[in-house]
Amino acid sequence: MLNPFRSWIAGDAWELPEADVGDIGMQAFDACRRAIEATLAGQGTAAVLVRGAPGSGKTHLMRRLRAYLVRSPDERMRETLFVYIRLSTTANMIWRHLRRRIADDLMRAAADGSMQLERLLYRVLASPGSHGSLLDRCRQEWPSGLPWNERAFARALGVMLRSLPESSLASLTLFDSLDGETGLSPALGQILRRLAQRQDLVLVRAWLRGDSLTAADLDRLGIAEDATQESEPEYAAREMVLMLARLAGARMPMVLCFDQIEALETTPGDLSGFLAFGGAVSTLHDETTNLVLISCMQSSVEPMFRRADFDRIAEHQALLPLLGRRDAMRLIQARIEAAGHGLVWPPPAEFETVFNAEGLASARNVLAKAAELFDRERRTGARPPIPLDSFLRQEWESRMDAAVESISQGDVDEVLAQGIPALLGAASRGKWKGGTGKGDIDFRLESPAGQIDLSLCNQRNMNSLAARLRRLGGSTRNAPAARLVLLRDPRLAVSRNARATRGYLDDLTRAGARVVRPSIEALQALEALRSLLADARSGDLTQDGAAISPQTVQDWIAQSMPSSLQHLVENIAGPEPDSPVNPQLREDLLALVQERCLITLDDAARETRQNASLVRQTVRASGDFAGLLEGPPALLYRLVPTARS
Repeated sequence: MLNPFRSWIAGDAWELPEADVGDIGMQAFDACRRAIEATLAGQGTAAVLVRGAPGSGKTHLMRRLRAYLVRSPDERMRETLFVYIRLSTTANMIWRHLRRRIADDLMRAAADGSMQLERLLYRVLASPGSHGSLLDRCRQEWPSGLPWNERAFARALGVMLRSLPESSLASLTLFDSLDGETGLSPALGQILRRLAQRQDLVLVRAWLRGDSLTAADLDRLGIAEDATQESEPEYAAREMVLMLARLAGARMPMVLCFDQIEALETTPGDLSGFLAFGGAVSTLHDETTNLVLISCMQSSVEPMFRRADFDRIAEHQALLPLLGRRDAMRLIQARIEAAGHGLVWPPPAEFETVFNAEGLASARNVLAKAAELFDRERRTGARPPIPLDSFLRQEWESRMDAAVESISQGDVDEVLAQGIPALLGAASRGKWKGGTGKGDIDFRLESPAGQIDLSLCNQRNMNSLAARLRRLGGSTRNAPAARLVLLRDPRLAVSRNARATRGYLDDLTRAGARVVRPSIEALQALEALRSLLADARSGDLTQDGAAISPQTVQDWIAQSMPSSLQHLVENIAGPEPDSPVNPQLREDLLALVQERCLITLDDAARETRQNASLVRQTVRASGDFAGLLEGPPALLYRLVPTARS
């Protein structure tokens, strides 16, 4: 029988709430609900600060709020857009992080296959200012004698469009102009046309997220390259977030739930993440009229914000209190009933150890104790305590599996920007410290031995990559003191036809820059590391209800570092290898493997005009881009992220 108390951490607001006791945390829930109602009533953007100790149920509250919106009898509430954002990012990527998470949730498919952004688009199309031959004809065919109902027309449009086959949708010109289009960029207008036709949805999502797209992909979408996206990515992301808010307008307010704010303190005492987040919330509060900004945090981080920013974050405040004995027992009973167990439960006296001197305890500690007692009852004896090392190893393996999706979804920049400083800090026992970069230097590492500047070069678009490499070449000539490391996803080849890009890359490597391509396994490990640390900083990494500190996690990583991360540390901070891999051959082989997926060693040698032994040596020396099966015949194959079996 499964233990109904083991899943006491609510990891995601999109999951269904478990065994909810409605009046626990009702004051905080009502504050959020009233803020949404105020925005719906046209009173402008509202902000709510939800305070609570670790384990008090902040994420669970967001789950409850989302479930309430879905089931509300008020149609305006049901239409409210919902976005959940864990703040696992860095100070100089805050707007890009918000853009990615907003795009992901607006494009998240519901049970019926619809998406929030799609429903929003239908409402915009149903508005009086949207026109087009097909759209206007649909309006004219609205049954005569019925009062005009924008919501009903939007639903009818959705039913009609989703019922059409893709071939018919692709040939439709549904609209020529959108209501409020003057506040949108031409590129976003074109993206909405592709969305209405349900065409190229993978590319639509990638563009909305701000991912780098190839020239061919942009041409398919009918969008021109945007130089601002590459040269000023934070500004471009900020403008996209504001445009999406304007698109929603007063029709469908958007709730943005910010969680794990404590994780912004990537190194002890560093306030840059809080300052960046506070500035972003102030901008959203002051420059929009239809958002509800809900921030969940512990009271301890309040002094880390600017006063003006915090005043906006905490426009309305609510507290998630700890539980008294009565509510603790009610929560336990709700879990038992939801699981369908006919348990004769131990007396309340068994729980006395979890309550403090005031008779209060967090929901997490109550459920952890209940899990312990459940195991004792079912097994007629207490479960032997799991050593901390074993617990962290189990967590690590679980998060390595979960990282497969994150890596596949394209969040590699954030994984590298957060993960590498944490990794080098742990590996060097604090000698290497992370710092904020500037311009094309995304972040830097500093130690008594010197400085390393790191640039994220994960552009799929060769023009964008060439522009960044050209700028980096100029900056290194002006400031050659620091070592320059270029980080690139091992799955992204530099096209053999991208001669200018390869030329700039060669110039940089000759000048001493290193090109480091972390292996896919290393990317998954970095994601697992930053996930563990974010939970530890937020008080959400617990063993039997007891919090595990970030320092404990870093110490464990230093002692138990997998070989993939050791190799990455060496590539970034270690001495230059005696026999470096030929970068041109490596790029040629990567391009071949990405294009073919599987190719014989002899064919690869023939197409790159190299001998087979050199090709084999290159793959073995840099096994982060292709696998090698010796055969016969010997085969090269493309590597993809996979969960452990």
